Amino acid sequence: MTPPTFEALSTPALVIDLGSARRNIAAAVKSIGSPDRWRPHVKTAKVAPVMALYLDAGVRQFKCATLLEASVLADCRSAANGTGPADILIAHHLFGPALVQLEALAKKHPTVRFSTLVESASQVPSVPDSVGVFADIDLGMHRTGLDVDDVAETLAIARAAGPRFGGLHAYDGHRHEHDLGERERLAHAGYDRVLRSHGELQSAGIEPVEIITSGTPAYPAALTHSGLGEIHHRVSPGTVVYHDLRTREQLPDHAIEFAVTVLTRVASLPSTDLFTVDAGSKAIEAASPSLIASAIELPEAKALRQSEEHTVFRCDPAIRPSRGDLLRLVPGHVCPTVNLASTCLLMEDGQPLGLAPVAARGHAPLGT
Repeated sequence: MTPPTFEALSTPALVIDLGSARRNIAAAVKSIGSPDRWRPHVKTAKVAPVMALYLDAGVRQFKCATLLEASVLADCRSAANGTGPADILIAHHLFGPALVQLEALAKKHPTVRFSTLVESASQVPSVPDSVGVFADIDLGMHRTGLDVDDVAETLAIARAAGPRFGGLHAYDGHRHEHDLGERERLAHAGYDRVLRSHGELQSAGIEPVEIITSGTPAYPAALTHSGLGEIHHRVSPGTVVYHDLRTREQLPDHAIEFAVTVLTRVASLPSTDLFTVDAGSKAIEAASPSLIASAIELPEAKALRQSEEHTVFRCDPAIRPSRGDLLRLVPGHVCPTVNLASTCLLMEDGQPLGLAPVAARGHAPLGT
């Protein structure tokens, strides 16, 4: 079957270029130093062919936000005839039926080590015996996790988990200061506290298997911290596989290839300096009202506002597009943008390959 062209697609449409994603993964491995020090968060990828690119690059350990992501990733590894060890952390707090589903997933994929997060020793007995346990550490984001200085509870988790104890998960997603030096300074202060907790565990005769830190904005700072380089430490940036406007803003020194765009058509011309496209908040997720999207063909145009089905741009009247014109939008925030689509068009360096399901979007069906 001939792959569809842009002109043949109904809009809005999610477009993923595998060539750009492949190069982004290679650049991340080079920056981090080794595929073994990277535990990418596949909540960004969402598409099995992109997950396969991680495996091709030698990455064998991952983070997921949902059981569906973990299932798609594990199936992808099986389809690639994966027989060596692999490691998937559900970086989420699971309860009740979700733990039953995770146990079934671990049974289906016996060569994959599955783990999850807890923030209290009281949670450990409910985690299935086949599933590993990481202590979730709060470095100041105040979303989940126990205080980084609560060594007593961290030690209690490690003792309750026994040989299933995987280590410490210390995500610092709040570290995205505009000044890179300030970001590094504050991130390093948090890592110093994690290492003190690590040392206390060692003194108690417990050696954490792994310390996980750092999403996309903070991971360069983790790599310059000498103490983390002396232990079993991994960073977990995920957005770097696709990049978006927010990544470009947060990592200005990085070479950026935008691997994801949302194809859209100009739907209306409300005034001489405005145009409206047919991709709104149901198709493209903004990082903030000031960072909605940018049109590759018209980078000078500024996105002003969104509604569910539309985004309004302002531009110089001399370059305003016509009704029906195709544009490619780079999202402000790519992770939830990919999650909005059920199907995408896969490309290879600009050449269409065909349609593919966004198999890991959303959550698993209820009760499965």
